Amino acid sequence: MHRNSGLVSLAATVALILAASASQAQQDSDGGLGTESSVADTIRLAQAQPGSTGAQSRRASDQDSLEEVVVNAFRGTTATKTDVPLTQIPQAISVITADEISSRGALSLQETLRYSSGVRTEINGSDLRIDYFASRGFAATRYLDGMVAATSHNSTRTEVYMLERVEVLRGPSSTLYGQGTAGGIVNSMSKRPQNQTAAEATAEVGSYDRKQVQFDVTGALNGAGTVSARLVGVLRDAGNQFDFGRDDRVAIAPSLRFQPSDRTDIVLLGLYQDDKARANYPYLPISVTLQAPPGRRVSNDLFLGEPSFNIHHREQTSGSLLLQHHFTDALTFDGGVRYSHASGLTAGLYGDIWNGVANPFIDEDRSILPRYRYDAAFRTDILTSDNRIQWRLDAGSLEHNLLGGIDYSHITYEDASAYAAGAEPINVYAPVYGVSIIDAQMSPFVESVTKQLGFYLQDHVRFGERATVVLGARRDKVTTRTGTREQVDDANTFRVGVTYEIVAGVTPYVSYAESFIPTIGRNFYGESFKPQEGIQYEAGVKWQPDRHTLLTISAFDLAGTNRPQTDPENGQNTIQTGEVKSRGVEFEAVRRLPDNYNLTLNLNHIDAKVTKATRPLEIGFPIGAAAPKFQASIWGDKTFMIGSLRARAGLGVRRMSEAEAATIRAGAVERLESPGFTLVDALLSLDLQKSTFALSVTNLLDEDYYGSCSIRTACSVGYARNVTARWTYRFF
Repeated sequence: MHRNSGLVSLAATVALILAASASQAQQDSDGGLGTESSVADTIRLAQAQPGSTGAQSRRASDQDSLEEVVVNAFRGTTATKTDVPLTQIPQAISVITADEISSRGALSLQETLRYSSGVRTEINGSDLRIDYFASRGFAATRYLDGMVAATSHNSTRTEVYMLERVEVLRGPSSTLYGQGTAGGIVNSMSKRPQNQTAAEATAEVGSYDRKQVQFDVTGALNGAGTVSARLVGVLRDAGNQFDFGRDDRVAIAPSLRFQPSDRTDIVLLGLYQDDKARANYPYLPISVTLQAPPGRRVSNDLFLGEPSFNIHHREQTSGSLLLQHHFTDALTFDGGVRYSHASGLTAGLYGDIWNGVANPFIDEDRSILPRYRYDAAFRTDILTSDNRIQWRLDAGSLEHNLLGGIDYSHITYEDASAYAAGAEPINVYAPVYGVSIIDAQMSPFVESVTKQLGFYLQDHVRFGERATVVLGARRDKVTTRTGTREQVDDANTFRVGVTYEIVAGVTPYVSYAESFIPTIGRNFYGESFKPQEGIQYEAGVKWQPDRHTLLTISAFDLAGTNRPQTDPENGQNTIQTGEVKSRGVEFEAVRRLPDNYNLTLNLNHIDAKVTKATRPLEIGFPIGAAAPKFQASIWGDKTFMIGSLRARAGLGVRRMSEAEAATIRAGAVERLESPGFTLVDALLSLDLQKSTFALSVTNLLDEDYYGSCSIRTACSVGYARNVTARWTYRFF
């Protein structure tokens, strides 16, 4: 079992490095952080400003547009829906750029967040079905371009090559979004057309017979530069780390941009994605994994289904319209609307390991595991929009940035399922496939419709050069209909925060925030989920010693009700606890010097426990794998010259402490500790004129670990070593 020794000295070392290099940088007049872009980074950096349609970048030259984007790597739009420096946001927020996603070898959205403070990724191990992550112990809601996106099993997984950046806002965020959980939101920003012509194509090969090609082309369509387009595509043929596994994908994202003047910007975004997977269910019996007797631990690549039958298919189509118009320099309209349709089918045989018995096997040798058949089909249609007016007003020493908005969503979800016990069992030590498949009758589709309408107001007030106050209020009405049952939920949520720069570059802050979200869908037994609510108090300090560096330390006290979590007795079911409290401290340090080095350090301690429950014995229970007490990570990469060639080398270390779970059986408390683990990632790349050759490795040492383990049931197998080699060619 790994220990946490060395974290304190690690933090001290990084602090010395940051301090020693601070004299190399300069600070922007507005307090933002900036870096210089290189020609090799053009295709990755030539994006519109996140959260808007690019008012600043379209008023500048192409090169200025590239510069602005890099500056915005230390700015954020998710926290306030306005573009402000991160130091003026009274809440913890992390920003991950497309370049960081690529350099760290991230192949999915949850892998993208591996080096973000306070965020727990890969809770379900190497589960290829969903993008799932937790922030401060609570599930985080997924957004795309500022509008709520389909989550859980009801959509395709996010293709990170389609993104320009990801912003993580930790803590309740309903005052602006209405659909945010207590843990916060993960807001992904799509790539958008640029006037500057740029194109690249990439070929990848990697572990588990991975073969992928992808391309990104953008540029103006007319001489005036008022119309531009972009086309991004991905084609993947790949296995995965389990026997007979598949992880295939086709994705294409066309987009069009119309800028008739320097005051109007219209963007159309399209997406089609088709994912086909198999052997993506990473759960194996705990009695033959974590608790296996000597010599009886099964292989981590064991597949408990049937190669000819198990399938996990997801298909999604969406279209978005984004509009920004400046009536005056002080008055701006910003809005967007998106419609998406997703459908999918899951079918297969699964090991019967969620029954809560200590010995799930049916033979004396504990080798033969019973199986069951479970099929599920769904259809989802989502219409969502967010429209807001921003008014900048100077009143003497006060600078008001007033925001008023309306958002709306209409979600229709239909699902059907089939279940049959008594499928052909399997020998976990000598599996034999090709058995006959037991019949199961699919139930009729059941429809669930949720409509949400929210009104919000916010004032971001700047007092002179040092102080900022953020005030926000929101009113939500949510109507949910499942079959003939209808439920109406009304909620008021509020937010207040203060920042004050006590000395140059040092800005303490305090904040209060609330969350409210209707939990869409039903559990395994057909029961509608309850709404979730959250309240958070947060205080911290942000230190910006120069324009290339930002350090944040934050402490929080967060309470959430009706938090959903996996049922320890049925992995297909989700249950909701009464109340959970999460308290902790987070530290994040970011240092970016392009063509020199980048450094990211994260440390956090979280104590998350059940504080209200229907069974008194549950009070004080840890909430499990979503909130291990300690997390730490460090990533650094260095650019250097080898003769006339530019090379880049990177190394990252991720540490996860033990995570404890507890449950009650027969009136007694049972506890289980999932072991902690330490993982290493690496990068090596070489630029040769218009080409870049890169090799990225995640879990470099091929550490065997479990994402989490459930009492008496199963462990989720973690990601094995994954090696990806890519060749990128830039045409311009």
